[in-house]
Amino acid sequence: MVAEDINFLDLACLLRIGPDTVMEKFGGLINTSFFDASTIAGTLKQKGLIEFTNNYPGPNGILISQLGKSLIAEAESKGNEPFDTLDSTILQQMSGGKRIPLELGNSLSIRSRDLAMRLYKLYKQNYIIYDLKNGSVELLLTEGGFLKIRSMQPGAFQNVAQQQAAQGTAAEVQQQKTAQQAEALSHQAHSMGRMVGVYAVAVIIVIVAVLVLFKFGYL
Repeated sequence: MVAEDINFLDLACLLRIGPDTVMEKFGGLINTSFFDASTIAGTLKQKGLIEFTNNYPGPNGILISQLGKSLIAEAESKGNEPFDTLDSTILQQMSGGKRIPLELGNSLSIRSRDLAMRLYKLYKQNYIIYDLKNGSVELLLTEGGFLKIRSMQPGAFQNVAQQQAAQGTAAEVQQQKTAQQAEALSHQAHSMGRMVGVYAVAVIIVIVAVLVLFKFGYL
């Protein structure tokens, strides 16, 4: 592996290494098991970012190599650069649910090293935080990151509000139509009931009249 294979997990783990870091306690620093910590340390060593010291019979020390120090210095320098459109895109991707650097890299078609620098920049500028756990890293938006996305997309939030208002208005109109239709049906049913009553009375009157006429011999 070469320096271009560096990813954000490498950088995040590298930043946890201090002058007195030993292999036996490295897992606790990156919140993972000793086995996973050994694997990560081996990867960092293979990429030339750290060196091991052998203080037999004492613990094995971990030192950041010159390449590792250069990587940290580069990340710190880029962390001071102005926020730009690529940073905006990364935050938008995260708001859409992509919280793993590998997912972001695949979605954006960006080199892992460049993404690592961008993520550290966003972390340093308080737009994201990250959580090291079980040999992996998860990214999370901060309140500042969420507000930054919102400030970049005022039209989108306004459109959502307008759509919700339009949907509410349409629902109210539909309810009014339904109520009017129900009232019309009720009125029609009431009218039909009155007509049936009139017809019934008329039939009774005719029957009574026929009986009267029959009784007095007119029929």
